[in-house]
Amino acid sequence: MDLLKQLREVSVSVLPIALVALILSLGLGVMNSTEMMNFIISVVLVIAGLTLFLTGVDVGLLPVGSRIGSALTKSRSLAIMAASAFVLGIIITVPEPDVQVLANQVHQVNSSIPPLLLSASIALGVGIFLALSLARTVLEWKMKTVILISYVLIFAVAFFNDDFFVSIAFDAGGATTGPLSVPFIMALGMGVATLRKHNEEAEFGYVALSSAGPMLTVLILGLVFGGASSTAAAAAGEEAVSFFPLLASKFSETGMSMLPLLVVIVFAQVFFLKMPKVEMLRVASGIVYAYLGIVIFFTGVEFSFSDVARELGAALISINEILLYAVGFVLGLCVVLAEPAVMVLTKQVEEASSGRIPRRLMLATLALGVGLAVVLALLRTVHSLSIWCFLLPGYALIMLAMIKTPGLFSAIAFDSGGVATGPMSSTFLLPLAMGAASGSSALSLSASFGMIAMIAMMPILLTEILGIIYAMRSRKAEEVTR
Repeated sequence: MDLLKQLREVSVSVLPIALVALILSLGLGVMNSTEMMNFIISVVLVIAGLTLFLTGVDVGLLPVGSRIGSALTKSRSLAIMAASAFVLGIIITVPEPDVQVLANQVHQVNSSIPPLLLSASIALGVGIFLALSLARTVLEWKMKTVILISYVLIFAVAFFNDDFFVSIAFDAGGATTGPLSVPFIMALGMGVATLRKHNEEAEFGYVALSSAGPMLTVLILGLVFGGASSTAAAAAGEEAVSFFPLLASKFSETGMSMLPLLVVIVFAQVFFLKMPKVEMLRVASGIVYAYLGIVIFFTGVEFSFSDVARELGAALISINEILLYAVGFVLGLCVVLAEPAVMVLTKQVEEASSGRIPRRLMLATLALGVGLAVVLALLRTVHSLSIWCFLLPGYALIMLAMIKTPGLFSAIAFDSGGVATGPMSSTFLLPLAMGAASGSSALSLSASFGMIAMIAMMPILLTEILGIIYAMRSRKAEEVTR
């Protein structure tokens, strides 16, 4: 357990964004001395919460996920494995911090959509498509084929939805692959992939399909709620929040959301894992760390962190539209350059390409992509453009590029869309867009959604382009050696 290492990584992720926000807010007169102190407290809480949470994931949840994945393969029954993956997918998604943040923000804009209902819909999508991912590995279906069919179905259902639900559906696809679900899903996938060691795609694609599932289920939910009227009474975040009542409520809410996961772990331990006492105590300590981390993280987010992002967005749009885009681009760079999961992905791509695509090139490409994605999302918000203006051409290019992209890179590309959307996307960048919308009476708050969708989309396309470059370089290298 290395708390200091985790603290350093989280601090590098959060502090650049916090410093940019603090400097701009003070310069623009967005916050007074009391608000500045509240924001600093929130930043400390967000850093402490994420540190404890990620440490708990590493110590307790990741080892259990790997063990359960390995145990599932021993049954050799596809039905049992798929059913188990379905249940696990639902259970690990409900307490996911990014999902809860998104659900609450959607409820603020459209009060007719209960946060629990949206969270349950997202969790159901993860469960269904995690089971599909497992079946794909066992039955050796081509990743490209599964992805193509999934997205054709998603866009077919999206056609019958309004812009608001299309936006939050694609946002849900990015938000669901957060710091809790991604490690667990990847560990589960690695355990199942041992059945197909000869297949280089076997370990990839789990995160990609787990992102696609919520898009479909939320779009189906939109067929029911799409015509509901939206309200924005709480969107501006102007009501003062008392710290200790907020902290108490988060202890209760988080406990209820994590209870099913705890029940599954206890059930698995009693009936088939049977870990030694020392290891089980280690897992238990990890769960406690994760629980406390989520409580502290959410308290920090709702106490001031997201509110400052909203106020900053409103102030920037009132001063200058170009300034809003410039700040959004810089914040996008900060988010991706400091995201630990992105660092893992860049190393993965470098190894998969045998060094032909260096980590720095991959990192620079993703940073540029996320920066541009934030600008595009803000552009859509400011001018109330239809989400279709961005998603349709974006995913059309992705599907066309997939034809020329090697199979391995197709799986990595769709996984990359999930790792780029870390906690800062839903807790700061999305509220920034909501603030820009609330800062002008001509703008609709519903147009602020789509930020996470853009951030999830751009890395897919750019990683595919790198895969095509890798394939071209590989062919040239083979020609030279002949």
